[in-house]
Amino acid sequence: MATFKDKITNLINSQVPDFIVQDHPKFLEFVKAYYTFMESAELRVTSVQTTEGILLETETNQENNLLLDASRLDTDRTQLDAGDKIILESSTYGKFTRGETITGQTSNATAVILSEDLTNDRLFISAQDKFIDGETILGNSSNASATINSYRPNPVNNIQDLLNFRDPDKVISSFLTKFRNEFLNTLPETLSSNVDKRKLIKNVKSLYRAKGTSRGHELFFKLLFNENSETIYPRDQVLRASDGKWDSNLILRAIATIGDTQNLIGRQITGQSSGATATIENAFKFIIGENEVTEFILNEDTISGTFTVGEEIRGTENDTDDIFIKATITGIPSVISLTNDGTLYEQGEILSIVGGGTGASINVGDIGRGSITNLFIDNGGSSYEIGDDLVFTNTGTGGGSARAKVSVVNGGITQEESTSSTDDHIVLEDETVRGDPYTGNKIVQESGTGSGDITDIRIISGGSNYLSLPTVVVDDTNGSNAVVYAYGSEIGRIQSIDILESGAQHELSPSPPTISLRTKLLLTNVSGSFSVGENVSAVGTDGSTSITATIVSYDNSTSILTLSNATGVFGTDVTITSDGGATATIKIFDQGTASVTVSATAITSGKFINQDGHLSETTMRLQDSLYYQDFSYVIKVGRSINEWRDSFKKTMHAAGFYFTGQVDITERVDVQLRNITTINSGKSFTPIQGIINTLFSTIFGRRLGTDTDGTTLRVSPLAGVDPDFNDSTSDHFTSNTRDVTLTSYYRFNNLVIIKEKTDIRSNTTRFGVPAAGPTMKGVGNLLLGEFYSSQVRIDQIADLRLTGTQNTSIDGELNNLSDFNYRLKTNLAIPAEIWINSSDSFDEDQDTFDQTNITMDAA
Repeated sequence: MATFKDKITNLINSQVPDFIVQDHPKFLEFVKAYYTFMESAELRVTSVQTTEGILLETETNQENNLLLDASRLDTDRTQLDAGDKIILESSTYGKFTRGETITGQTSNATAVILSEDLTNDRLFISAQDKFIDGETILGNSSNASATINSYRPNPVNNIQDLLNFRDPDKVISSFLTKFRNEFLNTLPETLSSNVDKRKLIKNVKSLYRAKGTSRGHELFFKLLFNENSETIYPRDQVLRASDGKWDSNLILRAIATIGDTQNLIGRQITGQSSGATATIENAFKFIIGENEVTEFILNEDTISGTFTVGEEIRGTENDTDDIFIKATITGIPSVISLTNDGTLYEQGEILSIVGGGTGASINVGDIGRGSITNLFIDNGGSSYEIGDDLVFTNTGTGGGSARAKVSVVNGGITQEESTSSTDDHIVLEDETVRGDPYTGNKIVQESGTGSGDITDIRIISGGSNYLSLPTVVVDDTNGSNAVVYAYGSEIGRIQSIDILESGAQHELSPSPPTISLRTKLLLTNVSGSFSVGENVSAVGTDGSTSITATIVSYDNSTSILTLSNATGVFGTDVTITSDGGATATIKIFDQGTASVTVSATAITSGKFINQDGHLSETTMRLQDSLYYQDFSYVIKVGRSINEWRDSFKKTMHAAGFYFTGQVDITERVDVQLRNITTINSGKSFTPIQGIINTLFSTIFGRRLGTDTDGTTLRVSPLAGVDPDFNDSTSDHFTSNTRDVTLTSYYRFNNLVIIKEKTDIRSNTTRFGVPAAGPTMKGVGNLLLGEFYSSQVRIDQIADLRLTGTQNTSIDGELNNLSDFNYRLKTNLAIPAEIWINSSDSFDEDQDTFDQTNITMDAA
């Protein structure tokens, strides 16, 4: 294919025969003009600015200029810019002229005007495909300007530039539309002014590849509006069962001996006696006791062998180090074994390790739920009847549905005290009560012979899910004084123990450390008050062992006593006594016990690292199959969805998803009212702020006054008053009142203005100064007086300098003795103090300021 490097018009002279050049020059010019036209381009322009002229007044507001060749000035024939005008002296631009060069103000492309046809809004120029549609062109000599609407080259130039039409960087602007129709069909024609469409065409594939992603959405709104967008996925707020993210770590703790152990992050450590190795994922330092302890988080997949307590571990900061970082492994609690899960424990109860080590923090983890299995009658009361209901208060227990009724009243027949060590009743044999319509097997007194005290209670339903014991009362309006306590053998069982803080140096224990759990006692026959911090004691079940413990809490409603630091083992039916003299009988005792294994490594109890799946989390929502679902998203951008919905669905939206828009407030909008027009009169008020300030305003007083000018201070001078727009109202404040009190001025009676001409030390000076204090002459006359002799020191007088002797060489010098004869100004301060001519003076110790008979103004 031939390549056109030069224009044909430049080759004509060398291509035609010589006789044509010599004999037919006009023909040669015609051929050149023809090819010049074929190689030119048409530039469509708008907003043409040409010359200014003298604008004539018209009755119809039609714009007419005064023209040199005008014959009729008030018709359509004399339109604006037609013909030759009288040019104003201030004009800075003229009409596009043939042969001048025009320059694009954005692209900087240049071309020569071959002909102008501004009547039809077009210029014919030498071909230049670098002009940009919409840019302003400026005539270099005429200063005329216009805006490019389109560029269309003539056929020969099209052929020469044909290969450029396939390149977005070189194709003419009008052909970019073809590219847009092919590659950007789903995008609107109008994009952000910052977008280079040529570059967009070349890189639009990246946008399409990001379809359906938050990154793609960001690119889309940058192209359209040059604004940031955010994609929100409601599925992140959908509540799913057991969806919380749980995290636990394998840790090893050591005390550094050489080097900074935090430099071992990402490095391998080696146990010097065990040979075990592992890679450190992270390291944290803290102080436990007197030691700086480093907690290493180990990568479980890299562990080889088993580290041992007390051995030295080593590692290097990098592969080229020749010095090891060293530390000694300290023992930490790893495996906790429950030997008895106990009952009545609460989640989060603080436990402690007994036997060695420091800094450990252990709590009760999960506890068991259960039902009510026993009801203990601490006081049978009186006047109750068989069938009375028991009312359970389940608030805060986590459970419910327990039901029970009174089954036996009037008391049962018991054995004599000498024949039984317990409060057992005489009961019927099992077979004798088979088929009996009455509940209970106790032999009781006849009806009417007892006091109506409750002897036995029948549990109809133990309920379920109790984490703690409910309180119980007997529902009978006639009965009184019954005291009943509930108990469940499965309630509050310890299911797990959490190690919140492992501490250090637990290997120093003289025996394997054990975990001290609190003691829970259900009491009956309570006499007196158990106070927190007191000690309780009892005699052991063997009759000789002394048992002591410290009171942690006592719940009077459920009769549960919680103890710590117990020595010995309590038993049931044992009487305990507090330091304060309170006594009670242990009815239920189920002590939890546990032991712990000390190791070099341990797995932490773990924790949730987010709130997913938590019912208590307020940000989570149930799935609604529209907004809160797996296949929905929200576009948050500072534009109305009406501006981008259609193009977004065609370009970026993935099929099968639901989306909605949310306006993102990106900047403040000025909504200040500018004017108002009344409905009835149609009268316009501008600005409206003045009217609103008149209708809704508060007036604050600012009147000034003194204590002696006859005015009084308003009761609430800082409070404003509502305006009164009545024509008769001239003042909103009471006359002869003030809002601000000015302090009265003080008059110096001896204030004089000295203005005289004086000769001092052979220097003539004229001075005039106000003197509120003593003059030099006054100081000289009073120097030996009582006032000055007792109040003014000699060094103060010696420091006095000449003042006010301007324009003389002696100004500022120290005074001579003779200077005290002149009435010069001094800087000597007048000493003063308060004298009270009364027997009641400030230095008395018997009269005080809170006395009412002595006042400050006493004579």
